[in-house]
Amino acid sequence: MHDLFFLPSWPPSAGDLFWYGALLLAGEITGIAVHRWLRLPRLIGWVAVGLIVGPSVTGALNQQTLASLSGVLNVAIGMVLFELGQRVDLSWLRRNPWLLGTSILESGLSFAAMFFVLRLLNTHPLVAAVAAALGVTTAPAVVLALVRDLRAQGQVTERMLLFTALNSIYTFITVSILLASLAREYRGDWISILGHPSYLVLGSLLFAAVFASITLRLLRLLGHRQESQFICVIGLVAVAVWGAIALKLSVALALLGYGTMMRTFDTERHFVSLNFGRVGRIFLVLLFVLTAASLDLRLLPAGALGGLALVLARFAGKSLGMFALARKSGLTLQKAWYLSIGLLPKAGVTIILVHEVNAMYPQFGPALATIVVSSIVILELIGIPLASYALKKSGEAFEEGQT
Repeated sequence: MHDLFFLPSWPPSAGDLFWYGALLLAGEITGIAVHRWLRLPRLIGWVAVGLIVGPSVTGALNQQTLASLSGVLNVAIGMVLFELGQRVDLSWLRRNPWLLGTSILESGLSFAAMFFVLRLLNTHPLVAAVAAALGVTTAPAVVLALVRDLRAQGQVTERMLLFTALNSIYTFITVSILLASLAREYRGDWISILGHPSYLVLGSLLFAAVFASITLRLLRLLGHRQESQFICVIGLVAVAVWGAIALKLSVALALLGYGTMMRTFDTERHFVSLNFGRVGRIFLVLLFVLTAASLDLRLLPAGALGGLALVLARFAGKSLGMFALARKSGLTLQKAWYLSIGLLPKAGVTIILVHEVNAMYPQFGPALATIVVSSIVILELIGIPLASYALKKSGEAFEEGQT
């Protein structure tokens, strides 16, 4: 044995715990600096740290390390989608069916506009369809983080949250259905063509219903003890993420459905309205840093034209749908404009879906990633500050220090 066996090895290896701490510290400090000196949302600082440490810039985080940190990324996405699902009030949709009509119209028009523009650029029909479906969704984490950070509340804010949740549902279901076309082109067997999309959609929704029922039964036993419910819900969300991955279901659809069904099934109001507070903030910082780090910026030059076209078509479709039914749904045209801008951000879950499609159909993935990643980078740069601007201009946000 070496005489100095008790001394640490050099250089020391950086394990997962080190990276969690380092990324959390760097993200929060940079976020505060960006907010204080540039008057931009803290989210911009979190994204900047991720881009800098990712493989595309400094390479401090390589692909292997990102893969080892994916556990906390999945849990963070799960918590965001669960909380967003809790915001879906189906009774509001029943009282004002024009809200659902607006959501369907703006999503449908944005999908059609993006598909049409991508086909004009000679994009493969399947690539164009999946990219357009992914483009429908708004980034749930960005919307929730901005609403929390700005303490926003009001008509525009609530509709942003509702439409973000509904858009996510449309995207997950549409992408799952389009997988049937991918299976027909790349595999050709009927089990893959019909079975896989059905399993993803129906299996994820059934999984969500089972977890929601189990959770409510457990909460009846716990009573209205906020601390106990808080710990149990976080634990159940983590288990639900693991379960969805183990069963090869759609994590996004399962967790969003879990949150939505929890609210729908909870007629006796056993579930206390929980504020994830500081714990939620920790997961949000790590979510934005790790998501930004996973962006492959090398795809940006090749897909810049398609990405920009996708962004413009997406905004045009969402704005047109929003204005068309604004007055019928009880919204002024000015607030409809702010709401259209507020739905701009796109990242997070979209990247996860691109990776999932790429893993299943590697022949198809690169072409899709080139367009989608380019649009995400563009919307990371402009979508977050514009959504923050929209909430402030609508009069529903509070600057730091205001009460």
